[in-house]
Amino acid sequence: MKRKSLQVLLVAIISIFEIASVQAQTWFDDGLSPEFHKGRRDLFREKLPENAVAVFFTNPTRNRSNDTEFDFRPNSDFYYLTGFREPNAALIIFKTPQNIDGEVVSEMIFVQPRDPRTEQWDGERLGIEGVKEKLKLNHVYLNSDFLKSPEVDFSQFSQTLAFNTPEIEGGRHNAILKSMVDSFKAVNPSPARPADQILNQIMHQMRGVKTAEEIEMIKKAVEISGKGHIEAFKSIQPGVSERAIQGVHEFVHKALGAEYVGYGSIAGAGNNSTILHYVYNSVRDLQEGVILMDIGAEYRGYSGDITRTVPIKGKFSPEEKAIYEIVLKALEESTKASKPGTDFRAIGQISKEIVDEGLAKLGIIKKGENHSYLPHGISHHLGLDVHDRGGYGPLEPGMIFTIEPGIYIPEGSDCDPKWWGIGIRIEDNILITENGYENLSEFVPRTVADIEKVMKEEGVLQKLMKSME
Repeated sequence: MKRKSLQVLLVAIISIFEIASVQAQTWFDDGLSPEFHKGRRDLFREKLPENAVAVFFTNPTRNRSNDTEFDFRPNSDFYYLTGFREPNAALIIFKTPQNIDGEVVSEMIFVQPRDPRTEQWDGERLGIEGVKEKLKLNHVYLNSDFLKSPEVDFSQFSQTLAFNTPEIEGGRHNAILKSMVDSFKAVNPSPARPADQILNQIMHQMRGVKTAEEIEMIKKAVEISGKGHIEAFKSIQPGVSERAIQGVHEFVHKALGAEYVGYGSIAGAGNNSTILHYVYNSVRDLQEGVILMDIGAEYRGYSGDITRTVPIKGKFSPEEKAIYEIVLKALEESTKASKPGTDFRAIGQISKEIVDEGLAKLGIIKKGENHSYLPHGISHHLGLDVHDRGGYGPLEPGMIFTIEPGIYIPEGSDCDPKWWGIGIRIEDNILITENGYENLSEFVPRTVADIEKVMKEEGVLQKLMKSME
């Protein structure tokens, strides 16, 4: 590529996103304050049963190939309570402060040591002093001292509750974590199920209702996710590939400050749009049909989760439009019902009834007939996990969840072949407020007219192709 062409392309791309300059950040500048995490630990402690102690382990690392690992992501509950993003760590929280080695201790975190040689290869570690300084945890110990120094006598507690203590695969990166988990199991061989039930209940209550800080993180994740969708709309035209469209989304995510995707990106065209969790995105030279894009950015640990389905040729066929309008109506009516006090499951029932009625009117099913054209639930909580913790009773202010009705008609279905290969899903991210709701992803076009209008604009893929000429 000529230097001038490259410069023109870069200027064009930057102008698209109007990216503000930001100061360089390290991984531990995560946007959430130490006070947030301390507040979460304090609230968790309040909810613990009397004379209980809770133990959390972060996630193990996962081998990708030979001596390389997948990007490490901490256990969401562990991160929620600590803000700590490194592997090989454990957290202990006491219901009642304990006298340990002459100190009154309500919580303890065990972390890996500083190691200049390892850090040269794998990046900076916080170590004991860094955790104290950055995360404001006071009682910090080396993970090699877990359950040794200072010693914790678990026999004195009426309940010892623990999360994330599965069998851990071997490998050099997990040796320390495995040793920690094994040593904990040796001194606490009690059944896991009651502990899981208690801790699940507490964490569902806490994480299901977001704080103001969390809401800001999720709004940013949704904003970045939505801009990725809009830029993808502009880049879709006959001849593109599923993977290229995935790439447009994920480029926008990175350009706007997101660290990762919130889950495996779905960009399924044609009959692939009818596969709910299609993540291969391997088909090239798309020519017709729709492409379903279920793609969200992860920003500072929090995920967006937006789905849009658009026509590859830039204009919906009559059949595609008919299915699309049913799904859009289901989404809109379920969204209107979202307010404090509404039962979570009622949101899904509204969508299912509209889909059933619409399919019957089109003659795809008979009225009252059971069918598999909408085989999934309509809503789930959204937060640190894309399918986040939270209860499924009455909606409360501070809850953030998705509404995602869909219709999927695979090839070979028991209906007129003109409907085959059409998969439509539309998904928005909803925040429950004191008086109703806020649709965080409403800015992403979703009506037929608005989608077709945006798709007439030139996208980043087309700019890239022009620069190669």
